Amino acid sequence: MPSGGPRPNSGRPRKPVAEKVLEGNAGKRAITVLSFPENNQKPNNQKPINQKPKNQKPKPPDYLNQPGKEGDDLIPKAGAIYAALVDFIAGAGCLDYIPPPLIEDFAHLRRAYLEAESMNRRLGRIANGKRSPYVSISLDYQKASLAVFTQIWSIISESSTQVYDKDKNTFLSSLEKRGF
Repeated sequence: MPSGGPRPNSGRPRKPVAEKVLEGNAGKRAITVLSFPENNQKPNNQKPINQKPKNQKPKPPDYLNQPGKEGDDLIPKAGAIYAALVDFIAGAGCLDYIPPPLIEDFAHLRRAYLEAESMNRRLGRIANGKRSPYVSISLDYQKASLAVFTQIWSIISESSTQVYDKDKNTFLSSLEKRGF
């Protein structure tokens, strides 16, 4: 049976813009950087879709600041995770390229993952000779948050001209420390 043709994202990955600039653009083609219309107008030029100034940091939605049930004293709220991710994206100069729902989804999923890990630490990973249900919950949230962050990171890595040192960046270091 045929296998169905080419798959999405198969083949050689694109080189990030920052690497092209550092290496001198060996192919001599124009470097492609994401660009959107300046005035954010609809195709029929009636009214602007978004009136916010360019690169203005959005505030977290109210539902991200709701207190969690587990580990509320140890784990940052989703609103704090949202603000840290927005600062990171704004530092890369890519805030206008990433849709706000992606940032909200990551903050919500990351908080849920940290809550499940908090329960794993408190109750243990094995209960009555079986694996605790919080282990699988934690793995599911971790997988989902990684999928969302991969989308965000691919936009940043392909369009940012800055190189990041993970030791100097608080958001990346908090991801390595699991947030708490």
